[in-house]
Amino acid sequence: MRFFFLAFLVFIACTDGNKTLPNSTGENSEVIFVVDDALWENSVDSLAKNTFGATIEGISQAESLFRIVQISHSEFKSILKTHTNIVIISEGVKKSSQKDKWATGQFVAQLNWENNPQKLLKELIELRTIFVVKEVKSIKNSFEKSSQKNIEKTLLSNFGIELTIPKEYQIIKNDSTLFWANYDPPKSDEIKNIFTFSFIPKTANLQAEVLYKTDSIFAKYLVGAKEGSYARIEPAYPPYYVENTYRGLWKLEHGFMGGPLLIKTYFVKNKIVVNVGIVFAPQSRKRKFIKEFEAIL
Repeated sequence: MRFFFLAFLVFIACTDGNKTLPNSTGENSEVIFVVDDALWENSVDSLAKNTFGATIEGISQAESLFRIVQISHSEFKSILKTHTNIVIISEGVKKSSQKDKWATGQFVAQLNWENNPQKLLKELIELRTIFVVKEVKSIKNSFEKSSQKNIEKTLLSNFGIELTIPKEYQIIKNDSTLFWANYDPPKSDEIKNIFTFSFIPKTANLQAEVLYKTDSIFAKYLVGAKEGSYARIEPAYPPYYVENTYRGLWKLEHGFMGGPLLIKTYFVKNKIVVNVGIVFAPQSRKRKFIKEFEAIL
């Protein structure tokens, strides 16, 4: 009987714990730094802004990777402890990190200040990568709940890669030569396009070949209303390339449209598979669209 009672208490404690742990609050694009004011102003502020507040490449108007919010330890009350992204910096503490510490979907990191800016900078760069991956994964998970599964299977069959195609995209072309999906709702100034194609590389300069092939797709399919107008990669601002990802701008030749683009490439057998996302949204900040493309592509 005593064993049953103890087991029952353990069961209740676990279920109560799951029930009482709230969902995390705030945006994945925001990070709360819990740092006392003097330490923040003298040392941590610049380090945080150089890492989490760095400018996103490939956007014409400056936007930061994350919005930074600093509060002191005395201000860190229960209502703020449910935020999805928290970094706590103090003296004389042990470095640690924990998922779902005070809320589900949360990541909390604790860093020790040792009066060593270079060490803290390295730790913040590592943390930034964790938060970037966390945000993209969250967006991808939200898309996957209602994505176009049959279309994704066709993409896997035709190109050997897995993409997540949100339900709101209209499929324009879907065969072994090209995949093209478009988001252009009525009464909206947002237009998004996704392309996937592949080619067998013929030169040693793969980056130049990827951009040339992408421009060829744009010129053929993204044609403006004015005769002779077509989309192209903005030549004045060559895309920024890191690993398999290009971040840059596109423009409408002989027109007035433009915006950011994201290109991701993958080697599949003897081919290079190219995934492209471009957006036209003149009234909106562009960060959210780039993050969406990172999750989709």
